Amino acid sequence: MKLKWANLQKLEEETILKIIMGQAPVDEFDKFVDTWKRTGGDEITEEVNQMSSR
Repeated sequence: MKLKWANLQKLEEETILKIIMGQAPVDEFDKFVDTWKRTGGDEITEEVNQMSSR
């Protein structure tokens, strides 16, 4: 999680800001989700879920 979180957070912030500023269509969020999952987001979600179930 520590290794991937900073990159994923930056990707999220940039994508949302572009959508809000009108520089990207709302559909860009779907691309963001796909990229987020492929670059470690699912792994982080699984890790968090494991930690919370202890």
